[in-house]
Amino acid sequence: MIKVYHAKNPTFGLSNLSFPSDYELVAYVETDNKEKAYELTNHIHQEWWKNEGVKCLKEARSTSVGDVLEVNGKIYRCENCGWIELEV
Repeated sequence: MIKVYHAKNPTFGLSNLSFPSDYELVAYVETDNKEKAYELTNHIHQEWWKNEGVKCLKEARSTSVGDVLEVNGKIYRCENCGWIELEV
């Protein structure tokens, strides 16, 4: 299970935000794969909160650069290309 956090005031990677204070939990996704969680929390064929395996806590924009996933207790920030683990 992955927790998905969106930046409260997104900068889309233009400045560093502080986790967890600058983020809000928006969803749980039934997977341990970061790329799959990213895909499932993006508007592709429908609103992402309608995707199977997603428990939406708040209807929101798609997951994007600067947003954060929590996977097995580790925190990862979405970058322009891939993910970076954060020290929290």
